Amino acid sequence: MLDTIPYTDTFFTELNPHILRCIAAMRGFDIPDSTSFTYCELGCGTGHSLIVYAAANPHASFIGIDFNHEHIEHAQKRAASLGILNCQFIQADITKVEQLPLCDYIVMHGLYAWVHQSVRNAIHDIIKKSLSNNGLALISYNAYPGWHVYEPLRMMMREYSMGLSDDPFYNAEQGIGFLQWMLERNPAYMKAVPSAASFIEELSRHDIKYIIHEYYADHWTPFSFSEMEQIMSEIGLTFVGQIPLYLNNGAICLPEGFDDILSLEEDVSRFETFKDLIRNTMFRWDVYAKNIHQDLQGFQDLHLGIVQMDTHLEDRIALPGCSPIDLDFAYHEPILQALKDQHMHVKSILAHAAEKGISIDHARSALLNLLFTEQIKPIPQSIPSEDSMMAFRQMLLRFLEEALVFDEHVIPSLYSGSGIHINQDTALMLIATMKHADNPIEWIAEWMEIQGYGDYANVIDRAHNAYHQFIHTLPFWKRMNFV
Repeated sequence: MLDTIPYTDTFFTELNPHILRCIAAMRGFDIPDSTSFTYCELGCGTGHSLIVYAAANPHASFIGIDFNHEHIEHAQKRAASLGILNCQFIQADITKVEQLPLCDYIVMHGLYAWVHQSVRNAIHDIIKKSLSNNGLALISYNAYPGWHVYEPLRMMMREYSMGLSDDPFYNAEQGIGFLQWMLERNPAYMKAVPSAASFIEELSRHDIKYIIHEYYADHWTPFSFSEMEQIMSEIGLTFVGQIPLYLNNGAICLPEGFDDILSLEEDVSRFETFKDLIRNTMFRWDVYAKNIHQDLQGFQDLHLGIVQMDTHLEDRIALPGCSPIDLDFAYHEPILQALKDQHMHVKSILAHAAEKGISIDHARSALLNLLFTEQIKPIPQSIPSEDSMMAFRQMLLRFLEEALVFDEHVIPSLYSGSGIHINQDTALMLIATMKHADNPIEWIAEWMEIQGYGDYANVIDRAHNAYHQFIHTLPFWKRMNFV
């Protein structure tokens, strides 16, 4: 039944191949090429993430596989309408997938924890046969110990609502309503688990399609890290690290007061287990490699760049559940300044820092802090030709035209190799700048008039003010190669 219900149409930044590559390089693993690679997503849904990544990495090949016919049909139509040619979508049962080409990345979000063991076995076979020698696999899954606390809520929701009707949407709504009813009466479980209230509140805010897929799957199975690591080792994979990046640094990802646990960091399996207990981890994005740790120098060759609009450096940054990170201006600002108008190799950044009198240890530490706090990000190494930029901007305009009908949308960036979240207003300003550069304000006013915002004479001042506010962000869009 769940296979026929469409999943939410969501873009996942965690599926970014350049982030996976960065984690592996940081940990001394061999890594795929940054521009020419093959990437496969199992359980790709409507293809939202895959389409953005394909558009942002035109020299790579992307494959999406999903059982749901509606998902695949939607993905194929959207990719065709956007003019994306390096993305293939396959409607198939994973247990019956034929031989895939050799893949540098095989990724899946949530799928592994929702399916029958026979499907998990098929996933194992696909990874063993199709992951390249320096390939990376990303498996995200519901995790223990966090789910030990909330698993009874899922059980209560399902027990109450399964079978109430033939409509899974109605049943899921009734299930959430039952949890809210229980919460109001404060039974012993709710008293023992005070955080259950916020968990139920969060459930009520989710798209009902997400609730059905996430909580009503028959084979819903959380895993501990040690269980998952054992399973992956049996198919020849080695644990690399976690997404987001900051979870790979013990001194940062543990809250204050747990310094003694850092002595276990070299024993990865034990450390991850303790870390999950300390952070009460409910969900993991784990990266695995087919090769083994070799202490390679790939990190030195990574390209890094600034991929956010605000480049102001905060003195201290607090990440979720972490010890605060202090960013010393003397060490961090020179790196940000070096990357302000260009991307650079790590080794070039370190050389630049040395010219500023910063020691290699301080420079490397500062560089990692900026990565962990997402002030800078790993990006592709290629410099697009003029012809490829023209072709990309034509495709980008189609994404922007899509964005005009959404409150929020994601557009691809050749610079970052990933997607950028924008709102409708930003889409409008970018179209005006890219397509109507001679009279952007007049075009915006005409568009607003057509859309019913008011007569031209009444909206021209509004268009003028909006565009002149947008102009302040042009350095960012130029850095992203959009304009």
